[in-house]
Amino acid sequence: MRSALSAVVVGTALSLLVAGCAGGGGPSPGGTASPTSSVTGATPSGAADGTVPAVTPAPPPAEDQVPVPPDASTDRDVQSPVAGSRLVLTAVRTASHPGVDRVVFEYAGSGSPGWTVEYVDRAIGQGSGERVTVAGRSILRVSMTGTTYPDPATTPPQIPQRVPGDGQGIVTEVVQNGTFEGDTVSFVGLSGERRPFAVHTLPSPTRVIVDIVR
Repeated sequence: MRSALSAVVVGTALSLLVAGCAGGGGPSPGGTASPTSSVTGATPSGAADGTVPAVTPAPPPAEDQVPVPPDASTDRDVQSPVAGSRLVLTAVRTASHPGVDRVVFEYAGSGSPGWTVEYVDRAIGQGSGERVTVAGRSILRVSMTGTTYPDPATTPPQIPQRVPGDGQGIVTEVVQNGTFEGDTVSFVGLSGERRPFAVHTLPSPTRVIVDIVR
């Protein structure tokens, strides 16, 4: 009887041992099953080494994207510069677009410019007080503040004193009157009567845009 009972016990133990080996991943020593992941081969967002790629900023609005400004007016437009701005005028461009003539003043340097843009009866040179000849029936005076003279250690930008319009719109020419005590003045001649205008800036490089509605 004892031999038969011993055989049953040994047989039962062997059966349990075989079942445990076949199941693989049996209970842990603490009696709790080891956790398993349901995600295979997942990697963090970004490059294989775990770094996150740099985000490329959106490009600034293109200069030739010219909607008709809804806030255009013939009233004086004034904006203050950022304190400590030191900007040098490097280029002046004109172009006509559907319903709008655009004049672009491009700057190099630091800060953000201010401006006073308004219609005047006559173009008067700053400092000298002498009359400046501007072709056209109407004259828009553009005074940019927060500006300075070019660094004498560098080659100053060569800007024509008179930049003509393209002949397709109402801008006849843009006449430069130089920089004096932090103001850089230009006169924009128009072939007809005073038209509504709007002023804004574009970055990289810094540009002041004057849009004149035809």
